[in-house]
Amino acid sequence: MRLTNQLCAQHIGWHFKKHWLIQGKRVPRETGAAAELLRLSAQVRTPNDLLAPKEERLMLDFIGTSPRAISENNAHPKSDSTACHSYNDNSLLIGGLPQAQVLTNTIEVKTFPPKIEEAVANQKLPNGIDRNIRNAILSAHVLDAEQVKLPKIKLIERPAFNLPRNYGISHERINRLLVNKILHEIEKWAGRSLTVRRKLFDNAAFKASLNKDSDKIGFAINANKLVCSNRAIEGVKLKFNGTLPDLYPMKCTISIPKKPIVKNDFYPFRTDATCSHPHTVFSFFDTNLVNTHGSEVTTSQFQARTLLKGFVVAVARAKHLYGASSEGDLAKPIVVQSVQTDGRTFHFGVFQLNTLDISSKNSLKNYWFHRESYELFSKCGYETGRPYLDNYNSDIFRILNALYCSS
Repeated sequence: MRLTNQLCAQHIGWHFKKHWLIQGKRVPRETGAAAELLRLSAQVRTPNDLLAPKEERLMLDFIGTSPRAISENNAHPKSDSTACHSYNDNSLLIGGLPQAQVLTNTIEVKTFPPKIEEAVANQKLPNGIDRNIRNAILSAHVLDAEQVKLPKIKLIERPAFNLPRNYGISHERINRLLVNKILHEIEKWAGRSLTVRRKLFDNAAFKASLNKDSDKIGFAINANKLVCSNRAIEGVKLKFNGTLPDLYPMKCTISIPKKPIVKNDFYPFRTDATCSHPHTVFSFFDTNLVNTHGSEVTTSQFQARTLLKGFVVAVARAKHLYGASSEGDLAKPIVVQSVQTDGRTFHFGVFQLNTLDISSKNSLKNYWFHRESYELFSKCGYETGRPYLDNYNSDIFRILNALYCSS
């Protein structure tokens, strides 16, 4: 026989439950206050009248029905009446680097500026710096504790087949951790005398608009990491001759769709700010967020994004200094360094903006100094339960250090 507690006829829990149920429905007594207010011609309203007022609906009589006219102009009220080409972080140039050159009226120079080339060749770094960078790579790619659902993996041979979703470190976190750790090592090596002249910012937005022959182009990008300086980078005084690539029969705006955008040139800092000069722009590349037009991203398309990041930041800075309506050649060139990475591949470049006139008739061209892309490593992951890193490339840190120290 199982022993249980004896339940009385009037259980104490049931008693209190019914007691509070009755007490909660008590009606307040009439005090005569409402009648006295009405006698004095004062309006009496309940709390429900104030919290949930009743809306009176007007009954309208229609004779027949008429279809509502659909407006063909879906533009923003503050935007132009005519749509313009809109380039943002999700855009991708089909023509790659040649299309970016024609679009921005830029000559390609396949080396860094002389000062940076000299700094890369002559710098001497301590022996332990490579060990620290290796640990930074492993910390970002393997050892971080974040576990989120990663994007779907698609098979080209079986596009409708759904593979199991994997969990791991997100692409945004890998790139941000890697860049932050590398910049931290650079700042330790550079010393306080240089770091006080630099400021780091995350997710800085830039907007600019320019006219290209008969087309208007609006640019809106986001710098995932921005290094600002208290002094602008000096421009290269050498003159470079070259011709722009021939894209015929393709137009330079072929892969940039037309959208109505708000006329607004935006630069995230005031003119009188201490560190308002753009120095280096870091951008993260994620294939899942870019409109790849159903094909894999080529090396030329990857490098074109690096060029346009530096170009938009330089144009936004020029509009910020000389006015939103400024056009034509600049009295002093604006130089912006641009770095793009997907966590493994790095591409470095230096953009020098000499003119805001990007039409094909302008003889003065902008300059784009860059090298080919670098691979930071070949493999990074777990092997037999241990993290491993193969074929670490130390040239990337040396180039980043030279770019950070340039002025």
